[in-house]
Amino acid sequence: DVDNSGTLTKQEIITAVKENKEVKMFLANCGNENLQYLLVPSRLNHALSVLDKDGDDEIDANEWEDAIAKALQKKLEQRRAMREANAEAFRKEIEEFTANFLNAAREAFALIDKDDSGSLSKTEIVRAVREDRPVIDFLRNCGEENLQFLLQPARLEKALEQLDTDNSGEVDVDEWEEAIYRGLAKRVEQLQAEQERRMRAAAAADEEFSAEFLNMARKVFDMIDADGGGTLSKAEIVDAVKNNDEVIKFLSNCGNENLQSLLVPSRLEHALNCLDTDSDGEITAPEWEAAIEQALKAKIEQRRAAREAQAAADRRELEAFKEQFLNAAREVFALIDADGNGSLTKTEIVDAVTHDKKVISFLGSCGEPNLQ
Repeated sequence: DVDNSGTLTKQEIITAVKENKEVKMFLANCGNENLQYLLVPSRLNHALSVLDKDGDDEIDANEWEDAIAKALQKKLEQRRAMREANAEAFRKEIEEFTANFLNAAREAFALIDKDDSGSLSKTEIVRAVREDRPVIDFLRNCGEENLQFLLQPARLEKALEQLDTDNSGEVDVDEWEEAIYRGLAKRVEQLQAEQERRMRAAAAADEEFSAEFLNMARKVFDMIDADGGGTLSKAEIVDAVKNNDEVIKFLSNCGNENLQSLLVPSRLEHALNCLDTDSDGEITAPEWEAAIEQALKAKIEQRRAAREAQAAADRRELEAFKEQFLNAAREVFALIDADGNGSLTKTEIVDAVTHDKKVISFLGSCGEPNLQ
């Protein structure tokens, strides 16, 4: 509304949908098809006639608000559906993580419990945290600090006291499980926070992608519609899929099988029949939009699957990095602790940071200012 009159003229709308990026982005993603059709020159007049309920050739604030209310309702439904889909995927992810975590916990207990007595002695624990790689790997990432402290000789005794709640001198199954479920709760909380971050990032990325995709789809429609009639004839389609590189590129990657089949001469006739739902021999703008909507859903699903695969790969990479980092940290502690008493004196530290290249290298890049 550049003249601030409180109404939108056709010319103001045409200028905005050509030049204003924010307007184009909003309309493309708003969820109201008539507002979206303002972006399509061949459909703009029809969209205006639908939006202009009082027939005064302008869109007043009330008419705009009515359209926005419908758009908001649709967007909220889309968000609800997305949340439900994400919730189901996240629930399955947490279920799978929980099952794997508990299986690994029980396996670690069995590996430590060499005499199969059903409880873990200090001797069994000390041996396992020195020699048994699966046990070490599990404890390092279990999320329960007393279990993690079993890996540190100087803190092992205190950790055992905390875990041995009945003061029997050993850690029985129930005490182990109690600690395991504390660790599991912490790990699940971390996973849920990561899921929430991923969902927010995905929603923002998908909205931007959707706007670009829909804008390109409408641009391609106009490219094919050589006579500007607002419909696509077979001849126009055949010419475009032979000669227009932008049309070819969009259709080949659009995600809708029938639109992609327009590129294949032997399948073109069948694809046209599927797209031409009113059987008038041409593809109208609503028929094109319906196919594009299906294509966009397919593309969003592809992006979701790719993100899930990437997230799993990222988690594996992070776990591997954490393991390497903690191994290096413990090796450095041992290198500094020249007398092996489980604590570092100033003399030991000064000597190590002066002469030991491995210690110097680790501390220099460890990321903790005081250690650096």
